[in-house]
Amino acid sequence: MKLFDHSADRLSDRTALLFAADPGEALLDAARLYDPQVRRWAGRLVFSNGVLLFGPIVVTPKIEQRAGLPAGTAVAWYTGAAAQSNRERRTHEAKVDDGDHLVTGLAGRLRGTVRYSSPQTTLALIASVYSEQGLPSDRVAEVLRPFAGPLRIDEEAAETYTLDGSNTPFLVFYRSPRLYREEDGPPAVGAMRSRPLCHWDLHAAYSPEDAGREVCLKVGSAALALASESGGIAVDVLGFIINSADDLLPR
Repeated sequence: MKLFDHSADRLSDRTALLFAADPGEALLDAARLYDPQVRRWAGRLVFSNGVLLFGPIVVTPKIEQRAGLPAGTAVAWYTGAAAQSNRERRTHEAKVDDGDHLVTGLAGRLRGTVRYSSPQTTLALIASVYSEQGLPSDRVAEVLRPFAGPLRIDEEAAETYTLDGSNTPFLVFYRSPRLYREEDGPPAVGAMRSRPLCHWDLHAAYSPEDAGREVCLKVGSAALALASESGGIAVDVLGFIINSADDLLPR
């Protein structure tokens, strides 16, 4: 028996991921969609962006009562933030937000639930593409045309541009590698996160629930097409790799 077990306290005051049954190795498999380089260490999962996920914790009746967990919770995890080197340092608030996004994505994939430590905002339907290879804006518009219709440059600066169109289901925002910062890159891009990357956001302005199935599939398909053309990786607004357009449908 552990002399000092703070599991109930941590589950009470941090964002917690809850399961009615232990998902086992499926959780690690799903976590690799968020960070292919995630590793286990000392009772936690360690992610490249400084997020920690502690567990699994077997929820006893005593822990359930002390942490105020829903009845029937069998296994739980809670989020944390790691100390990082000066080069990699991110704010504590950024790590907390990323931890919330991580467990939101895991819960949706593994039929879990989340108890958040702070109020959550509604996230828009956004798919991002990161690549080491740039593309001319007219080529981007051509690749996306089957999903967005004709696109034109609406705003352009030295390192950014926006593509818009009539009745398009999403806008495209581009940032050049000169504006890229490793600490802001998603762990999902793996080893290339440390290198300057082109960054496109396909932004529908609505939540997945409000956007509807057709728009979700168009955004997902467009992101995958752009990732294929640029040799990059498509990720969702939570930071998980997009392998299918269906990945953007509400869970």
